[in-house]
Amino acid sequence: RRLHGNKARVDVLIERSVTLYENASVTKKSTSIMGGFYLEIDPGSPTMIDPKTGKERRSRILKSGERIMFVLETTSVGDIVEKVGQIMPEVKKLVVEVRKLASSNIKTLVDNTNKAITTNSDSLNKLLKKLDSITTDVKAVTAMAPRDVHMILSDIKATTRNLRSIVGRTGSKIDGIGDTVSVSLVKLSKLIDKLDGSLNGSKAIVSNTKDITENVKDITDKIRKGEGTVGKFITSSQIADDVEKITGDVKNLLGGFSNIETVVGLRSEYNLMANTVKTYISVAISPRQDKYYLVELIDDPRGMRNTSYTVTRTDNPEIGPPLYREEKITVTDAFRITFMFAKKIDIFTFRFGIKESTGGAGMDIHLLDNKFQLNADIFDFSANIFPRVKIGLQWEFYRRMFLIAGVDDLMNERPRTGAGGGRDYFIGAQVRFTDEDLKSLLMIAGSAIGGFTSGSK
Repeated sequence: RRLHGNKARVDVLIERSVTLYENASVTKKSTSIMGGFYLEIDPGSPTMIDPKTGKERRSRILKSGERIMFVLETTSVGDIVEKVGQIMPEVKKLVVEVRKLASSNIKTLVDNTNKAITTNSDSLNKLLKKLDSITTDVKAVTAMAPRDVHMILSDIKATTRNLRSIVGRTGSKIDGIGDTVSVSLVKLSKLIDKLDGSLNGSKAIVSNTKDITENVKDITDKIRKGEGTVGKFITSSQIADDVEKITGDVKNLLGGFSNIETVVGLRSEYNLMANTVKTYISVAISPRQDKYYLVELIDDPRGMRNTSYTVTRTDNPEIGPPLYREEKITVTDAFRITFMFAKKIDIFTFRFGIKESTGGAGMDIHLLDNKFQLNADIFDFSANIFPRVKIGLQWEFYRRMFLIAGVDDLMNERPRTGAGGGRDYFIGAQVRFTDEDLKSLLMIAGSAIGGFTSGSK
């Protein structure tokens, strides 16, 4: 991976058994929320739809050195900060809407609807019981009718056989038939009255059912039109848009954090004239490819210098001059700290901040696709006559492994009395680890420790 102009270029080594087609794609995916990521390559398919003709054709096989055209871009930290600023007003609006909904009389509306449905259910149940009773009575009447008709027909037949002989006795027979018919008519009248009463009683039920239906229809119409709190909550597109926007912003926010890259470096320099070794441990945190934050812990053989001044005033000439100023320099073995902000512009990187526990600035020039890097730093303005200027050249001879050479304290030919320093030349080496390298090392170390522990048991 290296810069190609002002863009990142990634060279991928693919096994010969894997075939990449012109519709292949590469996606940058994260393995953790703290910045772990990897590149996922889809080799494409042997056939594809031609965008010009719209017909299916064979896909061309990519040759060595060709570019994969389909790449999924990532989210920048600047966009994340802007999105975070936009989220807060939307969250406030959503909280206000939810508070209005929670303070409304939803419970009263639900209780009234439930009560109406319960009343309707009881009325319908009573109506069904009455209809069942009517059906039973009608069935009883229809079951009795054939027997009465049969008796009437038998009497008529007997009368026609011997009309003359039974003329004297027809009075009693007719009376019996009349009684039977009368009983039947009475039963039929009671049945009609009972049915009419049931139907008249059901009018109230039907009326109640109609009122309930109209009320429910009125409620659903208001909800459909977006009237009231419930209607606004269901039909308002603003609430749905706010929720969708918030979820999208949160997704982009988490995606931005996953794009942070961390590079850990170990560096040692051998000072030729002083015959000493200077050691660095550095961490570069890069939220974007064009800027990063550099933190270093440095063990400098020149030590950590602290300067203090004592001014003495006296009127006694025997003690000394009227004004006496004493400078005290204390050198310790304490570590030095670097914290700098770096910004990349084309092949240049500008750095500013704290350099080796003093104010400073620096610049890097990237040459030949980052294979060579020229570094220049100026810091520690009070250490000697001139500020401390350090110039070095790095050569990446292997992946993330560097050889270093340069000159330190270029402008001060001699060391300061009692403070050390002065011009010196150095050579050294540096190795860097990315997130993926550290994960691999941790996995290997964990496996080794686990195997050693199991073997010792």
